[in-house]
Amino acid sequence: MSIQDAVQRRDALLQQSGKEGLNVMYPKEFEQYICALELVDTAGNTLRYFIFPVMPSNMDESQPKPTSFKRTLGGIVTMSSTTFSPVDITLSGNFGRKFRVMLGGDYTDMVSAVRKSDTSSNTKTDKDASRQVFDDRVKTGYGCLKVMEELITEADRVDEAGPRFLIFYNLAFGNSYYVKPVSFKISMSEDNNMLHQYALALKAIAPLEVTISPVKRYENLEMARRVHEEIAASANRIDDLIAQNDQHEYTHQV
Repeated sequence: MSIQDAVQRRDALLQQSGKEGLNVMYPKEFEQYICALELVDTAGNTLRYFIFPVMPSNMDESQPKPTSFKRTLGGIVTMSSTTFSPVDITLSGNFGRKFRVMLGGDYTDMVSAVRKSDTSSNTKTDKDASRQVFDDRVKTGYGCLKVMEELITEADRVDEAGPRFLIFYNLAFGNSYYVKPVSFKISMSEDNNMLHQYALALKAIAPLEVTISPVKRYENLEMARRVHEEIAASANRIDDLIAQNDQHEYTHQV
């Protein structure tokens, strides 16, 4: 296939399925800038879902190779393994200050997370039960950060049926893994007041495809991102109209 044929084929697929569909069909050929965390139980059922409303400012994946080197009288001997080697993942950034529309596992109702009653945890108190939630669908940048923090904390819990698992989707790199949180840091400086920075370190323990086919999960993730972009664009247009109307009323009064 020539370059011109490849371009024509790509353009035809873009018109037919869009960037999202192109990524689902060829995840190793065309990237899509989406990151998400999914918390599942032992049976693979979704417990919580967090799609990053703003992509991280910095992302790193370090893939060390399990190779050892030994010097001998006859030269250098190397020993390697073909099994999966844990991957170090680091994310850092912020979610801004303004309100964000949150999407999670329930794409129809567009809630920020799929919550199930947790009868296995004995740490809940009356204060936790009575805690008020401003809105499950709309969060400030700080609220987005606290949702992610809560999800990471829940990843270490063990249910009656078995442990929970955390899945990290990084379609920008074309990789998805089962991960374990290593560290989570929140910071704020005087220069960026009210702008909460996060630094998240994860350890990938297995690729997603070793247990399930990620295609369906990718399709749901792509669909949620499209809806999120449309809602965010509509919200920005409404904000602009309100600002213009306020300015018009102010000018009229003057």
